[in-house]
Amino acid sequence: MHKVLWLTDPHLIELDETTSQPPTEAWQRFRLCLDEIRREHADAELIVLTGDLVQLSNPGAYGLLREELERLPMPYRLLVGNHDDRAALHGAFPDIPMAGGFVQGSDDIGETRLIYLDTLASEGHHGELCPYRLDWLAEQLVAASARSVLIFLHHPPMEIGVPALDRLRLLESEGLSDLLQLRRAPTHLFCGHVHRNVSGRWSGHPFATLKSTNTQFAFDMQASRLIRCDEDPGYGVLLFDDERVIVNYVDISIDR
Repeated sequence: MHKVLWLTDPHLIELDETTSQPPTEAWQRFRLCLDEIRREHADAELIVLTGDLVQLSNPGAYGLLREELERLPMPYRLLVGNHDDRAALHGAFPDIPMAGGFVQGSDDIGETRLIYLDTLASEGHHGELCPYRLDWLAEQLVAASARSVLIFLHHPPMEIGVPALDRLRLLESEGLSDLLQLRRAPTHLFCGHVHRNVSGRWSGHPFATLKSTNTQFAFDMQASRLIRCDEDPGYGVLLFDDERVIVNYVDISIDR
């Protein structure tokens, strides 16, 4: 089976290299995840980060992120989230796949196609997919035909039962739903943004979300505001072939 590693929402910040300030908690937790990946998963074929790579208004953190990722033994793919800046990201990673000005691309691993979507909205923290991005996705799905597809995106298109998070999901997701309902081949969605491990089925296909490498949001089905909770950071290990997809969730103790 193929192995792909999945991380999301590190929310990294710029560091003042002129002072002796210690790394922030976001960087400490992110590096703990990368340290374990080097020890335990050097055989992975790819690592995918599903957005909110940096904290809002911290574009200088992209260069630091590149330094960290270049030390890994496997290639990487980056998606944008609502805290990201396309231009700054492209400046730090000039080879990042782009389509029509959006951070979108695809890879084939074995008989499986991996598709990376850009759900960054023109304003606000919710997600959107404009007609161009949907048309591009439709072309990718047609090209994949009967092969298995893994779709990575930052904003989940479905409600997960947490109102404070659900209002920030991918809005006006009918176009995506229509494309998925046409699919008869195996298709799996992998979403970031909610800082929680959640799984289920939407528009006829399974989905999974992932906790952040940074901090988590509480499972609160009543609160109208986001509530942070004291949970360990983590990442995902995806094992797949043309017939199977296995999602493993790994927690990282911050006391290590």
